[in-house]
Amino acid sequence: MSPELPATPSFVVDQPTLGRFCDRFEAALATHWPNSIVAYSFKTNSLPWLVGYMRERGAWAEVVSDTEYELALALGYTPDRIVFNGPVKGRERLRAALVEGSVVNLDSHREVRWASELARERPDRELAVGLRVNWDLEARCPGESATPDEGGRFGFSVDRGELDDALAALRDAGVRVAGLHLHVSSPTRSVAVFEAAATVASELVSMRGLDLDFVDIGGGFLGSEDDGAPTFDRYMEVIREALGDAVDAERTRLIVEPGACLIAVPVEFHSSVIDVKPVGASTIVVTDGSRSNIDPRYSRALPYEYTLSTASADTAEHQIISGFTCMEHDRIMRLSHAPALAEGDRVVYGKVGAYTMCFQPLFIQYLPAVYVRDERGRLTLVRTPWGAEEYLQGSIRYEEAGVAADPAVITRA
Repeated sequence: MSPELPATPSFVVDQPTLGRFCDRFEAALATHWPNSIVAYSFKTNSLPWLVGYMRERGAWAEVVSDTEYELALALGYTPDRIVFNGPVKGRERLRAALVEGSVVNLDSHREVRWASELARERPDRELAVGLRVNWDLEARCPGESATPDEGGRFGFSVDRGELDDALAALRDAGVRVAGLHLHVSSPTRSVAVFEAAATVASELVSMRGLDLDFVDIGGGFLGSEDDGAPTFDRYMEVIREALGDAVDAERTRLIVEPGACLIAVPVEFHSSVIDVKPVGASTIVVTDGSRSNIDPRYSRALPYEYTLSTASADTAEHQIISGFTCMEHDRIMRLSHAPALAEGDRVVYGKVGAYTMCFQPLFIQYLPAVYVRDERGRLTLVRTPWGAEEYLQGSIRYEEAGVAADPAVITRA
């Protein structure tokens, strides 16, 4: 039975592939650290269907803003199954999250101050927090930091004494430091990065005399089915070994925050050819998708994995696959000596589930449809494409606002 084809442009989540990645991740944790929490990274892809799928599998929510926290609540999460990270927490949401039992990793001085204020207001209640640790990845893993010259911008610096200051301030206020958050950004996603993070946690526990409920190693794992790539099992094995005897794995929980490693591979983006134009020595192939759909930051360095659906028996020497926008740089990829595409043909890009839907710009066209494909190849529409009605929701039109234009300003303009 051939799988159904979606209308274009659209994303398609392959549920069997997603399930396979989740199974492998959960199996690795069960082997090396059964007492663990999988907190799915909302920022990577917060498609409501996907969030619900992860929730039903037992994953917690990992959120980095008040808005994401409220989304988690709206999608069925209770506060005690939310990990609250990031530097932009609001005061009231932070206070509520602490009282209601969320795992809260503090990331800024004002958050330390707010948690301390709450503890002094509520001396009858034990408050427990985690601290985001700013540690030097480049020193431990040369060439593997995303910001080697300037250092990371999150958490409290170990080297500059900021972490010790935060520990002291919280203890003085009666706030228990229950965990450490070690996530760092690395373009390599190597096993060595996670070994270093776990080693830092081990050193801090030993040298600061910490008694922790949890160690949050963060995310950034590589999710791949390619031979030679790090496996989920290998990541967890190294983390367990590096933490050694610094913590009791039966009592201290390991928190991991997977996102891209689970959802990148299972997602495709489908587009159709709407025009073909010979220009100079090249052929411009215009599609109803855009680079902004699958590379919204226009920063992708790796080639796309793609398939072409065409009946053409001819070959084109040089084709430039382009998007629908009116921007010249909306050029997705270049094909050499490939089947000559024609109007109505289909270009499908694979492995595009991470940081794509969440970064979608509202430029010319709005959000595309999203489908889920089951094991029999059947499609279910889980997000309708946005049109003018969806774009206007929550907006107040000029004629409704009651704000008169200044004729003098209009005249000068």
